[in-house]
Amino acid sequence: MVAERKQRIAAGLTLIALGGVLYLLDRSVGIDSAAVLLIIGGAFLAYYFYKREYGLLIPACIMLGLGTGTVVSHTRYDFGQPTLWGLGLGFISIFIIAWITQRESHWWPLIPGGILVLLGLPRTKGIIDFLFDNWPLILVAVGIVILIGAFRPRPAS
Repeated sequence: MVAERKQRIAAGLTLIALGGVLYLLDRSVGIDSAAVLLIIGGAFLAYYFYKREYGLLIPACIMLGLGTGTVVSHTRYDFGQPTLWGLGLGFISIFIIAWITQRESHWWPLIPGGILVLLGLPRTKGIIDFLFDNWPLILVAVGIVILIGAFRPRPAS
């Protein structure tokens, strides 16, 4: 029963990824380098689902993220900097796929993934400029979080 469920999850994720990639490829022009990244990343991902080795998932998701971001950058849609958020979503997908397939995952891909997604969003430059101009407010926010934590009741040990 467990093996059947894992096979269905793998098949579902593969179809979602394949459908999304084909949709983007259908609406894009000039994506030769992206196609290479998508093919190699797809091969790594398929081999990951076959072997369940975490080391295969990392290059698979990074290449698929870069390829997807490159494809989206050639579409008529405005997504900010798609290569950055594509790479960021690739890192985040490392965490998600490992968690779904193995019921455990390392947290490290969420850090570069979150940073890259934020940097790739259309209005992030304005936010970063605001933070650089008003950096002491970050200290105020951290102080507020520390004070809230100090007043929260702690369970008895």
